[in-house]
Parts: sequence; structure tokens; C-alpha cells
Amino acid sequence: MNMKPRLNRRNAILMGGFLLGAYLLLMIIVTNAGQNRLKESQLNELNLNVTIYSESIGYFFETASKEIREVSQHKTTYTFFANLASGMSMQYGLGSSLLQLRRNLIRHTTPNQHLHENAKFDRMLLVGFNSNIIADSNPKIPFDIDSIPFQTMQTIDHKIDIVAKDGHITIRALQNVYLNGELVGIVVGDIKTTAIINLLTTQEYQLSNSRLSLSTDAGSLPIWDTFDSSASYRSNTLYFNKKVANTPFNIHAWFAPISESQIITSTWFTIALSFLAVPVIFGLYYSLRINNTNLVLTTKIEETHSQQAVLTRQNHRLKTEIDRRKMFEKELAYQASHDILTGLSNRKSGDEKLKHALLQAKRDDVNVLVMFIDLDDFKQINDTLGHLAGDKLLVQTAKRLRQSVRKTDVVARIGGDEFLLVIPNLDSEKEAQTLASKLLTIFEQPFQLNGSQFFISTSIGMSIYPQDGKTTEELMAHADIAMYRVKKEGRNGFSFYEASMNTDVQRSLDIDARLRQAINDNKLEIYYQPIIDLESKKITGAEALMRWWDDKLGFVPPDEFIPIAERNGLIHKLGHMALHTACHQAQQWQAIQPLSIAVNFSAAQFRQQDSLIETILTALSNSGLDANLLDIEITESLLFNNNIETVQILEEIKRIGAHFSIDDFGTGYSALSYLQKFPFSKLKIDRSFLQDMETNPSSQELVNAIIAMAKALGLKVVAEGVETQWDQNYLKTQHCEFSQGYYYSKALSKEDFEALLLQHNPNVT
Repeated sequence: MNMKPRLNRRNAILMGGFLLGAYLLLMIIVTNAGQNRLKESQLNELNLNVTIYSESIGYFFETASKEIREVSQHKTTYTFFANLASGMSMQYGLGSSLLQLRRNLIRHTTPNQHLHENAKFDRMLLVGFNSNIIADSNPKIPFDIDSIPFQTMQTIDHKIDIVAKDGHITIRALQNVYLNGELVGIVVGDIKTTAIINLLTTQEYQLSNSRLSLSTDAGSLPIWDTFDSSASYRSNTLYFNKKVANTPFNIHAWFAPISESQIITSTWFTIALSFLAVPVIFGLYYSLRINNTNLVLTTKIEETHSQQAVLTRQNHRLKTEIDRRKMFEKELAYQASHDILTGLSNRKSGDEKLKHALLQAKRDDVNVLVMFIDLDDFKQINDTLGHLAGDKLLVQTAKRLRQSVRKTDVVARIGGDEFLLVIPNLDSEKEAQTLASKLLTIFEQPFQLNGSQFFISTSIGMSIYPQDGKTTEELMAHADIAMYRVKKEGRNGFSFYEASMNTDVQRSLDIDARLRQAINDNKLEIYYQPIIDLESKKITGAEALMRWWDDKLGFVPPDEFIPIAERNGLIHKLGHMALHTACHQAQQWQAIQPLSIAVNFSAAQFRQQDSLIETILTALSNSGLDANLLDIEITESLLFNNNIETVQILEEIKRIGAHFSIDDFGTGYSALSYLQKFPFSKLKIDRSFLQDMETNPSSQELVNAIIAMAKALGLKVVAEGVETQWDQNYLKTQHCEFSQGYYYSKALSKEDFEALLLQHNPNVT
């Protein structure tokens, strides 16, 4: 009776021990598998981290290279070297270009407050090739120009350069600067190492001890080191080495493995668990101890699941970060190829699409039309309505252009108010004319700005592949030349490129370059054309006219070099020289015969109002000429854009005692209000009205009307271009006071004019 229960109890113990042993064996297998999975998960996570660090550094250096390339291609850099090549001095234009250049360098080393973005560069310099430092964002710190690898830069366009000194490395970005295809300088940017460190430390793996450094052959840049120096696992770290694409850097990374103190993944725990299985079979009756052991095992399993959940969340965050970076890169790629304001392709993208169109046209043997479109008087919109209204106008213009062409055509914004159209597969020149006429028509519709309607016209220049050029540079340059021909001829039209235009442009460039040298060498002369009193037939004055004979260009007429001087700022030097020379010469001739001197003034000279008054006073004082004998001739273009300051300066000159004449009257924006508003004493009839006056009654009526109007306003009249006796007699009958022209004399050198004066005054010795 007592035997059976004992046997049953033994069987129960054996059965329980067997089941517990099987359960422990299963736990050992699960524990080993979990340990291996944790280690594998850690390796994958760390490898992904190092890859992200490498891509972050690669992207950082890519954007730094793009930024320094933009500096090398910026208009301030190009303007400085262009002015330097043309011989411009620091006083006339080069100093201003250098100031703008240095401001641009400083802007790239200063945090961008609008974008909440820190600068990538500590310092940025522009160095002349094999020369000195031109501009420096921080000139107070010495710079070793010999550290620049000039010889290496002759064979490459840009370079990430490492300079090691005293155990410290300096990371620099070098970018060549070209002018007309010639290497003229290098932009040097010292990259902020703190920016690199901050970029990576924000991504530091915080749940384990680690160390990261950025290494090159020249030296190493430590990023972080969070290892506990006393830790025993220092020699058992996980090591990664990753090359940073397109840079000389390698990322070296060390990470601590999963801690052996985690019992559930401990090898010793697994061994102990194995040995525990045997005594537990014989100690089944210690049920409480067995229950406690099961509780510990359950707790450890939960801990393992918790760790796996943490790794899962970290992997999810990493995936989210990668997706965010891809979206950011996609946005940057769009911004790099599109104009932010209008959404059109930008200049770089337009160039690339034009190159693609030319390659396809060459393969298919078809034509490509390139159109340059520039808005006329766009600056007036910005000046009067503000830049916000100007931006709205550009957006509306972009929309109209897109709607006027095919989807396969290219529309790009390449400048402030300049647009590029590329029309592939052009059938004929007539098709180009039709499209240009259509574009002019769409600008006839008013633009809606600030609740009001505004009208603006456009000028279009066109070149065609392959007859007008075979490269993007040639075609765009020729379309630009054709567009400026339209501007010159009155705007609101279109023009095809012609080879003769290149000759005109080259002559303008030659005049621009040689005019500076001619001024420095005193190659320009002042000639004098006599002004005749029609009543007494005597010389009462002379008009000072500038003449230039160049060794290469020959005789260059004033109407050709004066507009160029107005554009490049040389007009102030020319005006100063003409005024001082004419005043001195007129004063010397007073001993032969009293006469006045007329000097032409450009509208551009009135922009420097303070210095203009001083120049006139100095010329009169130095020469001793009476101010009453100085006659200042101005054209109607000055009056058309008049303002309060212009009226004030004319009144001030009038108070000095000088006289004013309105020159070339009738050829510009003639209006009676100008004659009433400004203090004129003389009116000069343009020579074009006298050319056919003898045979054309309508010309006579125009001259009669001008003289009658001048008389009514109390102005004296000077008729230019008198070439015949009939002209002289007719003007005298109409009570015109003065005349000048070839009938009396052409413009003469000072020696010949003086001889003419002596001929009219034989009693003077």
C-alpha cells in the first residue's frame, strides 16, 4: 500500500526533472541564439552609423565645393578681373570692384541669419595665380601663400587640400578662377573643423562607448572619444574604416561590444545554466527555489525582448533620418537646377539643356534656335514700384513665356530680367520670325501689379545652330549681341545675329580698352568750330569739340567713343580735360578778340553734382576766364530724366555766371516745359533740320517754328550745320542771331583757329 505512492512520487520527480532539463536545454539554445542576434544587430547598426557619417562628410564637402565654386564664378570676382585686365585703376572702378569682392568673401564666412545656417568657412581668400593675395575675409591673420599648390592647380579645377603643422591639420577647399578661359586666380576657403565636428557629434551613438576620427595621410582630426579609459573592454572594441567618397579622408571608428554584464547574453551564464540542470533534477522538491529560478529566467527574457524593442526603434529612427536626408538632397538638386522665383530652369540648367539640344541636333542634322529675351526699362519698375512688384512682373513674364512655346522647348531665367529660350528642331528662319512676333505680341497685354495695369516691352536677340555657332557659348553670346542691337535701335523688337555685329562689338571693346590709354597718354585733342554773328559776320564764340586719332583704330568720331566713356565712367575724366583746356585756350584768345567758349556736358556728369560745381569753379579760377564767357551745352536727355537736384545744380551754375544752351534741339524729347523750367539763354537748332531746308518747305516751317518759339521765350538761337549762302541768308531773314557750320569753317586745331582769329583781326599782332 505504501509502495505505490513512493513509486508514483519518484516517477513524478523523474518526469518533472526530465521536463525541467528539456526546458533548460531549450533556454540555452534560445539564449545563444539571442546573443548571436544581438551581436549581429549591433554590427549592422554600427556599420549603418559609420556609412551615414561618411555620407554626411561627403555631402558637407560637396556643398562646400559648390559654395566656393559659386564664389569663383560670382559676378564680383569676374568684374574685378575684367576691370583689372582692362587697366582700370583703384581710383576709377577697380577699388569699388575689390570692395564688392571682399564683401562677398566675408558673406561666405559669416553665419546666414535668414537661413539659420552656420558658415562652412573660417576664412576665404582670393589669390592671384602665382601672385599675391587680392582679397581676404580676415586680413589680420597672416597667410602663407607658398602653401598653395599652384603647379597642381594648373592641371585640375578644384581640390580639397590638407595642410598639417605642429600636429594640427587645416582643411582647405581650392577653386580655380578663369577669365576668358585663362587661369587668373584661386579662391582658398579654410573649412571650419568645428562645423565638421558639430555635424558628426549631433549624430553620436549615445548608448555605447565609442571613438571617431577623420584621417588623411597628412594627419588626423579627432571627432569624439567617449571611451572610459579604465574599461577592460578597450582592447576588445569593434573597429570600422570607411572611405569618404570624393575626398582624401577615411573615417576610423571604434565601438564597445555588447556588455558581458548583461546576464541573458553572458557566456558564463549559459555555462552555469548548463551545470545547473543536473542538480535541479535531484532537487525538484525545492520547489520554491525552482520557482525563483524560473522568475529570474522570465525576467531576463523580458529584458532581452526590451533590448530588441530598443534596437527596433533605433533602426526606425535611422530609416526616418535616411529618408529625410534623401528628401533634402532631392530638394537641393531642384534648387540647383531651377530659379526659385519663377520656377524656370536657371542659367546652369539652361546651359546643360542647350548642350543636350545641340548634341541631338548634330546627330539628327537639324537646326536649333536660341533666343535671348530682355525686358525693356525693367529697372524703372523696381525703382518706382519696388522690388516686390518687379518680382511679380518676372513671375507673370515666366508664365507667359511657358504658355507661348511647346513643352519640349526650353525656357530659362539666366539673369535679373533676362530669359533664354531654346527651340529644337527649327524648320526655317521664318518660323523663328513668327515665334519672335508672337512673343512681342504677348507683351502688348498689360501686367497686373498692385491693382494697376502696366505695360512693358521686350527686346529679343536670336542665333541659329549651326550657322551662327556650334557651341553653347557661341550661340548665347551671338544671341546676346543681337539683343543689344535691338536695344540700341529703339527696343521692342527682334533681330537675328549677323557676323558684322561681332565686328561692331569688337570695335567697341577696342575703343573701351584703348580710350583709357589714350587719356593717360594725352592722345585726345580739343578742336574749335567758330560761331558766327549773322548780323556782323564776325566770330563771337567757339564750340570746343573733342577729337581722337588712334594709331590702330584711326579717327574715332565723338558719337562713337563718348557713349562708351559714359558707360565705363571715363566721361568724368574727358569732361574735366575738355572744360579746363577750353577755358585756358579761350582766355588766351581774349587778347586777340573777345569771344565766348561753348563746352558740351554729358548727362552722366550731372550725376556727380558736388564735384561738377567744384570742377567748373576750378576751371574758371585756374584759367582766369570770366564765367559770363562760358556757355555750357546740354542735351535734352538730361532734361527728360530731370529731378529737383538737376534743377538746383543748373540754378547754382547760373548763379556762378555761366550760360546754358540746349543742344541738338528737336531731335529728342523736346517740350516747351523744359525751356520754361530750366535757365537757358540759347537754343541750338540741330543740323538735321537745315540739310534740305532750301528744297523742302516743311523743313523751313519747322525751323521758322523753332526760332519763333525761342523768341517768344526770350532765347537766342544758334543754327548748326550752315553749309550754303542760301542757308545763311534765310536764317538772317528769320532773325536767327548765330550760326556755325562748314560754310564758315570746320572744327580747327587751336593753332588753325588762332590763325583764323588773326585773319579776322589784322590789326592784332
